[in-house]
Amino acid sequence: MVTRDEARTAKSALRHTLEHVDGVCGVGLTQRGDDHDWVLQVNVQSVSARKDVPPDVDGVPVRVHVVGAVEAL
Repeated sequence: MVTRDEARTAKSALRHTLEHVDGVCGVGLTQRGDDHDWVLQVNVQSVSARKDVPPDVDGVPVRVHVVGAVEAL
């Protein structure tokens, strides 16, 4: 089980790791299971962008969602 504070710390490290990776649209936190278990979520534009996302950061699992191109409204 990962606390929200642990996930926040890992999110910062993951954002730094992915800041120059093409196709990454966003990095955030999401719950897994109950209210006290958190994971990182990375939104990417295409399946090919997944290859540069690590499976975990500092013991915090990472989920990758392919969301396509993101445009401002």
